[in-house]
Amino acid sequence: MRLPAEFDLHALEVFVMTVELGGMTQCANRLQVTQSAVSQTIARLEQGVGTALFDRRLRPLGLSPAGRALFERGRRLLVAARATFDEVREGADLPIDMVTVGMSESLATQMTAPLLQRFGARANRWRMRSGISINQHAEFLARKFDMLLTGSNMLERVEGLDHHGIVQDPFLLIFPGDYDGSIEPAEVNSDLPFVRYALDCGTGQRIEQQLTRMKLRLPNVIEVDITHQQVTTVALGMGWSISSLLCLAAQPGLLSKMRVAPLSKGGFSRRIEVVARSGEMGDLPALTAQLAQDVLREQTFPPLIEALPWVEPLIEWFDIET
Repeated sequence: MRLPAEFDLHALEVFVMTVELGGMTQCANRLQVTQSAVSQTIARLEQGVGTALFDRRLRPLGLSPAGRALFERGRRLLVAARATFDEVREGADLPIDMVTVGMSESLATQMTAPLLQRFGARANRWRMRSGISINQHAEFLARKFDMLLTGSNMLERVEGLDHHGIVQDPFLLIFPGDYDGSIEPAEVNSDLPFVRYALDCGTGQRIEQQLTRMKLRLPNVIEVDITHQQVTTVALGMGWSISSLLCLAAQPGLLSKMRVAPLSKGGFSRRIEVVARSGEMGDLPALTAQLAQDVLREQTFPPLIEALPWVEPLIEWFDIET
């Protein structure tokens, strides 16, 4: 059986992207074409298939039974096609056109230079972005990122993604260096406010969930949204907080100005990982995870372990298959 000319990979990609992004307008914006161009491509695909793929009576646009079947099978077909494309280019020693990587602020500090040094030749262009994890996750799902280096777990239930674990990054208590009161969160001096991490990022949500489990209701006096603000505020004696080992590593000059302690009850950590779409980017996501683990194990964490020997047993490393 010969496939109709209208049933091609480009049309299938436009259809799948329209479904994933929630509409033709969003797909057109992502592809930087007109909505009419997207509509015409899908109309030709429907002509080739011989039936409607969308139920245009529904608002927002819904899939027909044939559309649902094509969407599930089409995604798998596109994964195989992209993998084939990557393998052919790798075999011909040709680089990927462009790779866009999203990272948390603390990971960007540690990983940008090593990643470009090790794998720079794997792509013609690299875009390295750091920012709030919730925004990055939305952009990743909208295909604006190819890989994420993240400490948030908000994508763990999304289908079609590969997760390459790097390390379990432990959370720690941080106080001003001259603080001599109780280090039990429920007993910290009331005149020393809690520095809260904003809830629009994965770290803030993770900390807040743990505070809820510990039945701690701490007044919202100071709220920040980047690691530097959090650690600096504590180092200057303006409050106390809960931060992770990796976040402290991003501000090594402030470590001597703080009192760092473990959580005696309710200890918790976050999974640092590389997230990529299944079957895309070849072995680059797994190799990136291995590189990140090497950098953290050999360069980032040793100075903190030397200063705080008790943190080493709290660090758990993942086995990475490359």
